[in-house]
Amino acid sequence: MKTKFKALAGLLFAIGLVTTASAQRANQALMNGPLKAATSQEEIQNLKKGQKYAKVCMECKSITVKEIADEKEAAALCHDGGTMHCDSCKKEVRVKRGGPRGNIITSTVEYVNSEGKECMFIVPIPKE
Repeated sequence: MKTKFKALAGLLFAIGLVTTASAQRANQALMNGPLKAATSQEEIQNLKKGQKYAKVCMECKSITVKEIADEKEAAALCHDGGTMHCDSCKKEVRVKRGGPRGNIITSTVEYVNSEGKECMFIVPIPKE
């Protein structure tokens, strides 16, 4: 009976260590400091397939974590005049680029509502 109890206690302890380690690994990227919004075309186009990003809607105060399916999706996130929707409030936002044309490093990207007011931003989430 004592050996079964010791084996069960050992198993529970091991499960606790594994779940703690995996949760720590998943949150490690978030714990290494603050995450900053991607404000340039270059930062957004640098998102690669499989990388996660957060869409932060300032209208409904929601955050949606998404994953880049392919490079076309990353390009669409900064296509001047393109549109996307908030997954929470379903409002449509328009992509507005500023700065010198053709210079992706200094070209800024904003997401604006129908009134032209910035209402959303993208935050790349670093890979683990």
